[in-house]
Amino acid sequence: MPTEIKSLTVKDMDDAGRGQARIAVLSAVDHDGDTYMPGAFSWKEGGQWVSILPAHNRSAVPLGKARVYEDGDAALADLYLNMKSEVGREWHSTLKFDLENGNPVQEWSYGFGVLDSQIEQRSGDRVRVLKRLDVHEISPVVRGAGMGTGTLTMKSRGSFAERIEAVLAEIDDIIERAGDIKGLREAQGREMSKARLDQLTELKNRLDAMLAAGASGNQPDRQAQEEAERLAAEFHTREARSRLRL
Repeated sequence: MPTEIKSLTVKDMDDAGRGQARIAVLSAVDHDGDTYMPGAFSWKEGGQWVSILPAHNRSAVPLGKARVYEDGDAALADLYLNMKSEVGREWHSTLKFDLENGNPVQEWSYGFGVLDSQIEQRSGDRVRVLKRLDVHEISPVVRGAGMGTGTLTMKSRGSFAERIEAVLAEIDDIIERAGDIKGLREAQGREMSKARLDQLTELKNRLDAMLAAGASGNQPDRQAQEEAERLAAEFHTREARSRLRL
């Protein structure tokens, strides 16, 4: 089951490390063309408890935990940062500063798997109705970090093999989305945009270059690992910001 990522909005954060985030308005159709059935998040008694991770990095020490549940037409998450850990205190200071000084520039998102869904046509648009979601984690992602730089690449990202597996999972998800959107565009008589084709061509060229260098023995393992980590960071950043449009 591939992991998907969507943005969310943090409403507040107190001095004890507790906050609340709005994940979704159930009845609305979001910019990904998804909407939610009541109970999509709250199908477990008491809600879903998940880890708070930095930048969706599953190999990192959690910053705390969160309870995901529904209240009326909203899906919410109560956040609990671990103030007894150094990493929890550091992120708490960063998040409080961001919320209290000017317009917040911090981005948040959550990772989830789709357990049950269906496709509907609404006013001529293809809408995915998410009926049951398995929320994996919630993550603060620093805005402006850039693809492959800043916060994402400073974190421990696991072994080379683990990062390759993560990239492959992301590619599988992109291929699945591309196939769904391609079918919709063909039905509407439209083609994939040049910008998206350029993105895919750039990705292919980078992977081809890394494979060629590895086959010739000219690229040390560390350099190959850094390149794989950079590619993985790009995927995670694009997904977290929900800006990959095909």
